[in-house]
Amino acid sequence: MLTGNFGTIRLGPRGGITGLDLPALLIQAQALGYDQPLLARLLPFAERGMVAGSAKVQTET
Repeated sequence: MLTGNFGTIRLGPRGGITGLDLPALLIQAQALGYDQPLLARLLPFAERGMVAGSAKVQTET
């Protein structure tokens, strides 16, 4: 779901990931026939992991 939706990733001024556009992802999930309640529970965890990974990369460089 996330790999093909780079437009739903919110970026900060320095290029780091600040979050996901969760409403847009849920609309796409509905259009694709995915289980929206399940994704509504899982996407915040994916968002936290992406933000943490981006922050780690930003501090290592």
